[in-house]
Amino acid sequence: MRAVVQVKWPVNDPGLNNTAVTNHSPLPKAAPPPAGRIACFDGLRGVAAVIVVVFHYICLLHPTLTPDLSAQVHWLADTPVHILWNGLFSVSVFFVLSGFVMAAAADRRRGVLIASSLTRYLRLALPAAASCLLAWGWLSAFPDSAQALEDSLATPSRWLDYTYQHSIRPIWYAGADGLLGNFVRGYSDFNNVLWTMQVELLGSLGIFLVYALCRRGWARLLALLAAGAAVLLWLPDTYTGFLLGAALFEAHRRGLLRPASMLPPALALVAALAMGGMGNGAHLRLGLPDVPQAWELGEPRGIMSAVAAALLVYATLTLPPLGRVFARPLPVFLGRISFGLYLVHVPPLYTIVAWSYLRGVPEAVLFPAYAASVLLLAWLFTLAVDEPSLKGLSALRARLGAGRPLLQPR
Repeated sequence: MRAVVQVKWPVNDPGLNNTAVTNHSPLPKAAPPPAGRIACFDGLRGVAAVIVVVFHYICLLHPTLTPDLSAQVHWLADTPVHILWNGLFSVSVFFVLSGFVMAAAADRRRGVLIASSLTRYLRLALPAAASCLLAWGWLSAFPDSAQALEDSLATPSRWLDYTYQHSIRPIWYAGADGLLGNFVRGYSDFNNVLWTMQVELLGSLGIFLVYALCRRGWARLLALLAAGAAVLLWLPDTYTGFLLGAALFEAHRRGLLRPASMLPPALALVAALAMGGMGNGAHLRLGLPDVPQAWELGEPRGIMSAVAAALLVYATLTLPPLGRVFARPLPVFLGRISFGLYLVHVPPLYTIVAWSYLRGVPEAVLFPAYAASVLLLAWLFTLAVDEPSLKGLSALRARLGAGRPLLQPR
C-alpha cells in the first residue's frame, strides 16, 4: 500500500489536530481506516484559505466579480470558474472539515466535554485576539483609507463598510473583541473574517455534546439526525456543514466511503465544482425552479453550499489523484499556515493596500506584493502565535483530561 504523506505540525484553522487518516491506495473493504492524519485535508484547507485571500482582494477592488457586493454581476460569477475566487464557498469547506475533525477529536476524547470545550474556545480566541491587535495597529496607521477608497471608486464595494472608518476604539477593546466580543456578536469591525468564529465555536460545542452524551454508534447517528432536523427547522443553515462533516467522519470510520470504482467520487467532484462555483443569486439569474432560499444554488450560507462542500471533502478523501494533489508539500504547507493566513490577510487590504491603490500603485505590482507579504505574515503568525498556542493547549487539555472525566457519558 502507498502511505499518505505525513506531516509533523498540528492541524490549523478552524480544526484540531490528529484526525483519522486514509491511504489513497485501494484497501480491502474489511480493513478499518488506520489512525493518524489526513494530509490531503491539510492541503484542501490551505488551498481554500488562499481562495479566501483572493476573494477579499477582489471584494476590495473588483466587486462586480463578487455577486454579494455589487448590483452589477459579471457573468463568470455564475460558472464553475468562479470557484477559484468564491471565498464564501471556501468557508463552507472550512465548516465541513471542522465538523469532520471535531467529530474525530470528540470520538477520541469521550467524557471530557468541559476540557474539550474550554480548549476549543481558547484555540479560536487566542489567535483571534492576536489578529485584532494586529488589525488595531493597521487601522490606527491608516484610519481613513477605507473611506477614501470607497469615495474614489466608480463602483464602490459594500465590503468596505464592514470595518472601522475613521474613529478607532482603544487597543484594549481590540483584544477584548478578539477574546469575547466577536463570539457574542458574530462579527468584528477590526477583522471582518471573524464572523466565522462564532459558528466554529458553537458548531464544535454541539458536536462535543453529541459525542459526550451518545457513546453508542446508533445513538450518535440518531442525535446527529436530530441536530440536522433542528438546523433545518430552527437553527442557521451554516451549521449544516458541521453536521455533514461529522456524518462523513462516521461513515469514514466505518469504512463506508471506499467506493468500488472512481466513478462516485469523480461525479461528486464534478457536482461540487459546479455547485460551489455558483455566486449569490445565481439560482434566480439562471432561471432555476423556485425552492426555499436555503436550498437555492449560490446561497452562500445555505444548505446547498454545505452539500457542495461535503461532496468536495468526500471526493478529496476517496479520489486518489485528487488526494495526492492536496497532499503535496506546497498545499500541505499552506494548510499549516491556513489559520494564520485566514486571520491576518484582511486588515492590510482596507489599510495599506487601499492607501497604495489611491496613490497610483498599479495592480500588476500591488497584488503580487500583497500576496507575498501576507503569506510571509501568516507564516510568522503561525510560528509566533498559532503553533505555540496549540502546544500550550495540548498540555492544558492533557492536564484537564488526565483524571476523572469532567462529564461522564451515559
